[in-house]
Amino acid sequence: MKTRLVSMTVIIGTAALWACAGLAAEPFDYFQNSWSVVGLKDYKDATRVNPENELLLADGRKLRFSFGRNLTPLSRVQTKTLLQGWLPIVLFTAWDEGVRYDFTIWATPLPTVEDWRAAFDWPTEGENFLNWIKVGITNTRAEPADVKVRCDVIGSSRMVAEPFARTLDAGAGTEYVVRVLFAPMDDETVIAQEDPGVWLDRTVAYWSGLLAKAARIETPCEKTNEALRAAHVCQLIASDHGELHGGEGFYDRFYIRDGGYQIMQLEEAGLWNAVENTLKSYLAAQCPDGRFETQKGQLDANGQAVWVLWQYYKITGDKDWLAKVWPQMRRSVDWIMKARRQAPAHSPFAGLLPAAVADGEFLWDGQHHIVGYDFWNLRAMLCAADAAAILGKQAEADALSDEIRDYLSAIDAACRRTGLGYFPPSWEGAGTHWGNTETLWPTELFDPEDLRVVGTLDHARTRHGGGFVEGTIRWLGKIGKDDAIHPYMSAYTTMATLVRGDSDQVVEDFYWYLLHSSATHAFPEGVFYERRFAWNDTIPHCTGAANYALLLRHMLVHERGDALHLLPAVPDWWLSAGKEICVERAPTHFGRLSLKVVGLEDGVKVDFVAPVDRPPTRVFLHLPRSRPLVGSRAGITVVTRPDQKDGWDFPTVVALYERQAPMAISPSGSSESRPR
Repeated sequence: MKTRLVSMTVIIGTAALWACAGLAAEPFDYFQNSWSVVGLKDYKDATRVNPENELLLADGRKLRFSFGRNLTPLSRVQTKTLLQGWLPIVLFTAWDEGVRYDFTIWATPLPTVEDWRAAFDWPTEGENFLNWIKVGITNTRAEPADVKVRCDVIGSSRMVAEPFARTLDAGAGTEYVVRVLFAPMDDETVIAQEDPGVWLDRTVAYWSGLLAKAARIETPCEKTNEALRAAHVCQLIASDHGELHGGEGFYDRFYIRDGGYQIMQLEEAGLWNAVENTLKSYLAAQCPDGRFETQKGQLDANGQAVWVLWQYYKITGDKDWLAKVWPQMRRSVDWIMKARRQAPAHSPFAGLLPAAVADGEFLWDGQHHIVGYDFWNLRAMLCAADAAAILGKQAEADALSDEIRDYLSAIDAACRRTGLGYFPPSWEGAGTHWGNTETLWPTELFDPEDLRVVGTLDHARTRHGGGFVEGTIRWLGKIGKDDAIHPYMSAYTTMATLVRGDSDQVVEDFYWYLLHSSATHAFPEGVFYERRFAWNDTIPHCTGAANYALLLRHMLVHERGDALHLLPAVPDWWLSAGKEICVERAPTHFGRLSLKVVGLEDGVKVDFVAPVDRPPTRVFLHLPRSRPLVGSRAGITVVTRPDQKDGWDFPTVVALYERQAPMAISPSGSSESRPR
């Protein structure tokens, strides 16, 4: 007879055995459909933990827990958090009449692997892995209490665990451990006797050791720090055999569009192994005609791929690598030049890319000329011209510069024909904002003071669909009956605002971005804000995580051409007396740097280890008027800005949201009035 998939261990103790005690109040979780993930780096699959705190396993099976005297199923009532605030170890607590059930969920390699450290880092011996669920049960009552836990695997008749039942003395505790394989095996006896404490310690040690080698960013805001580390973990778990994917269990494939920002996040984090692995997917995504593509018929990927290749050179300085990929960059640019000439000279779209489908702009008929496609392919030409000059191919650089001027002239003419004071989603004016907002980020296509850039920012913030909601851009395509906002797409508007020097607005946008995250720091794709749902359960979303990480990094350290900007947009309170900002081992276009800013009573003290590989021409330090630099720093130009008008932090944005939101939705899904 085959053994059961679920293995249980019971350990009796006389005290509370779990260390997540001290939760005075539930942490804020924006989402009513809050999902989390436990898994391993670069494995094909991971275990999703759904809003009802069930574990989704292979072949459509679900692991469901019930607890307490009446065996109440877990539900949305229990808010998920992470161990140490960021590790892929999910925690939540359930209560039953004074009995506390502390759940801990994590994933490890199979106990049979030869080298468990290597198996944490890569699927060295197959894709299967082990899920652990530890339930610490504590009777906080003054008299004995009956305790129960039941584990059921829904979707399989052979995988049902018997309920656990005990009577606990007052103040006594016990542990109940379940081990479950992600995919069933013929012989599952190997999982039965493994020590949960050993494997939990190994899990903590692996992930802590991995991020200890990465760039370190610490701010005075705990939510900010935890969300950054969780964003890195999100990318590494969603990565499949070194290829960055858009999500785990959804969008589970490589996208050039998403991957560009994901790979930039990992570059700026110094996670080079992950970066170099996924670059192979870009080089393999080139079509015979020279165009890069992963989403059929959508033309922005071509420009994004060239930018990704250029960006890797910029942050590594690896000229040999640039020379190696130059032929593919050149073929891509040749496709752009040919595609721009498809329309006749008398056409209103002469010099622009042809009409095409666009999912971001929600223009699926293929009859519109997408502004973002022109912007991204213009960016590709700018990157290619720069690469040609770096490689000493001056004649090619000059020819590409002529092509760029002609392309800009065509864009200018098309913009005039719209009669609008901003860049629309398509040159016909139709669609919802998307690529047209990427004017100054990730590279500057136009002068930051260009009135069309300013007009696009204003239109997005105040007019597009009625303007920003919850500090976030609206997305006007319809995928359901609800109105939607789009946090990660909103980040492009925020980054343009950062380039333009409006720190007040950037800081406000940053905390609204953080608001739209779960208590496990999972970011969404789009959001149905009236009912606090991530659309199509697309959470944790890897581009959402990437754009958060990029926003934070560039608020602290931002390259602009040959200049380096320090603290271009940070909350003033991060610089107040007793606060510290720390950036260590941070890769930049100029090499690695370190920065430590300490708030003193009379200003700030700055320790700065400048990059030396490719030194910037100038270094600017941005400080508010009330926080002057104490002492002097050779080679740094201080830029003084006004103090920020509003004090933004995470509790402030949560409190503002709670006051403004018209309805509160209880964890059970029902609505109730909320004071405005």
